[in-house]
Amino acid sequence: MGKKSRLKKEIRSGGTPQGPLPNKNNKKFYSQTAWERVWLWLIYLSSGAALFSPFIFSGQFYFPFVGPKGLFIMGCSSVAFFSWLILVFTVGKKYRPRLNKVLIVFAFFLLILIASTILGQDPSRSFWSKFERMTGLATWLHLFGLFLALSNTLKSVEAWKRFFALSVGIGTIISLMAIAEQAGVKAFDFSQRGGSTLGNTSFLGTYLLFNVFFAAYLFFSGKGWQKIIWASSTILAVLAIYFSHARAASWVSIGGLLLMGMLFWAFRTRRAKIKIVGRVMLAIGCLAVLAAIVMLFIPHTPVSDKFTAIATKSRPVNWAMAWKGFIEKPLFGWGLENYYLVFPKYFNPCLFTPECGGEIWFDRTHNIVLDTLVTSGVFGLVAYLGLLAVLITALYKSRQKDFWAFAALTSLAVAYFIQNLSVFDMPVSLLLFIMVLAFGSFSLNREQEGEEADIALSIKHKWPAIIVVIIFLISFSYFVIQPAKADRYTLKAIQAQSFSERLKFAQGALTASAAGKYQIRDFFAEQFMLDIQRHFQDIMANDEAKQIAKNQLDFLVQESEKTIEESPLDYSAVLKFAQIYNLYTMFDFSKAALAESYAREALVLSPDNPQGYWALAQSEIYSGKFDEAIEAAKKAVDLEPRWFGSWDIAIQVARRSGNQEKLKEWAQQALDLALSAIEKNPDNLSYYQSAAGFASDLGQMEKAKEIAQRALQHNPSEWQNEFEDILGKASTTTP
Repeated sequence: MGKKSRLKKEIRSGGTPQGPLPNKNNKKFYSQTAWERVWLWLIYLSSGAALFSPFIFSGQFYFPFVGPKGLFIMGCSSVAFFSWLILVFTVGKKYRPRLNKVLIVFAFFLLILIASTILGQDPSRSFWSKFERMTGLATWLHLFGLFLALSNTLKSVEAWKRFFALSVGIGTIISLMAIAEQAGVKAFDFSQRGGSTLGNTSFLGTYLLFNVFFAAYLFFSGKGWQKIIWASSTILAVLAIYFSHARAASWVSIGGLLLMGMLFWAFRTRRAKIKIVGRVMLAIGCLAVLAAIVMLFIPHTPVSDKFTAIATKSRPVNWAMAWKGFIEKPLFGWGLENYYLVFPKYFNPCLFTPECGGEIWFDRTHNIVLDTLVTSGVFGLVAYLGLLAVLITALYKSRQKDFWAFAALTSLAVAYFIQNLSVFDMPVSLLLFIMVLAFGSFSLNREQEGEEADIALSIKHKWPAIIVVIIFLISFSYFVIQPAKADRYTLKAIQAQSFSERLKFAQGALTASAAGKYQIRDFFAEQFMLDIQRHFQDIMANDEAKQIAKNQLDFLVQESEKTIEESPLDYSAVLKFAQIYNLYTMFDFSKAALAESYAREALVLSPDNPQGYWALAQSEIYSGKFDEAIEAAKKAVDLEPRWFGSWDIAIQVARRSGNQEKLKEWAQQALDLALSAIEKNPDNLSYYQSAAGFASDLGQMEKAKEIAQRALQHNPSEWQNEFEDILGKASTTTP
């Protein structure tokens, strides 16, 4: 046995070490310590900087609230991980990861994500995600690196408390800003969807949920004046969640705090009777929550009905579609981020109607269980639930040393899981979740005071640090710098005034990085076509402008072909391709056949989605196939007759086809359905607007006026300006 081994063994056993301890006056000792400190401080600073990510947003990016945050977190995680890696290679055992249940299950979960990415429908989409979400495999890999760095370098409870305190301090500022936003202070109005700098009330709620329990932990483990600070932070975060209308987070934050109380009564109190009562209450509460979760997934139970009423009517429909996708690929799922491909395959046209919520595009199920099942399969869900289970187990084992860490973070884990039954994670909430997992791993690794922390180990070689730094620079450029450039160039392309500049930035965005490439192409298609449609008359009157428009369409065709080749099941891309060619037909009639071909391909990918029939009807109108266009329009109506948008398009197709008989027939049928819908739901403005429009299509202007006046009588304050055109037209035809 060597001297160092004997030294460590004697220290562990509590004895006095034989032989000289490292001489602190020795320059070599100090240089080694300084070496470690440099990398440790880089880990602490980069990890602490990541906690400031809620403040990272910029209008200079395509998605100003999510993309910059995700890239910033990945950058900070990268610095922390590679700094830790240098310590592992140069210092050695002191910082190497110790196997424990949290680390093992997290690594297993990550392996499942990797397998689902490789075996999934679109590995590129799974790996990179998109700038609107930033939760692909690349983000998970970076967060796992951060987990390794934190769990193996933060080796004292006090160090962890400082990180929690920093997070709570930032969360307190965000809470104040959110409350100011709700109070109408324009300086803090960052997004139309609320949520302060998080850009969405649900994202804000999930973020503040973590800080509620971090602050509660610091309150119960703090002393004196510190308790006032942490209590104030807890209350402020709960109020910010409530006033921001983050409903799920409001309920689970209160429920989680109640769970902390039950855990105290069940495990901490010294009175035996109270402890028994506490454990009985805890057991009953757990059973009630489990029963409620089960009933949430069963249609027409009190829980599911209440949830639908509080949330949106589209959620149960979306969940039913996700379940079909899971059944098709039950083991490893479709791959991360690939629900975007599953959704159109099992599309339910009911989603167009107010009865089913009126939302027609989803890239998430808004439920952590179904999201995980459909993207990562049974293995992914088992690994994820196992991760939560081992976290709670780790906290439970440490309850004697730090009860309030057990109570607060266990309650947080439960509240976080329940919260995610109705929302989904973003980079900031994932960051805080990883921090909690790292604390759980630390809890299992916690050693007796003074075991190895003060031993200076010899550093024989520093050259591995050079290799690690080189790899870090390559990784940082590939995962952070280049995606940031792509995100920035996307917006520059839209803002460009000339076609040459627009094309330069668009090509720059798509060549800089593969991150978000599908969404960027789709965005360019939407914006370029919209720009052409807005200036269509001017373009057609100018040969040079016409050529520029064709060049833009050629660019869109080129990029859309890449998407379809790389991701054949991307319904959105195929449908957009049909729409591009429909517009191109206005400049080059030969494109009409291609438009029809891609519209039919869209129908193969999503046979129950009326949008494919709309594109097909348009292409057949351009080709002069009027009977076929009328048939396609009618099929869209038949998919969901309650959606009056399909009736309106069908009437337009009949008008363009010159079929007045079909126009009147459909307009009358649509009018009867709209009037019936008004009787059943008189508070829906769109029903009155549709009915008045159909009456106008029939030439019944007095009927249209009657419907408009009926609407204004029902809601004169809010609908006053909605029927000016119809009332004006009706008045001009009145004798």
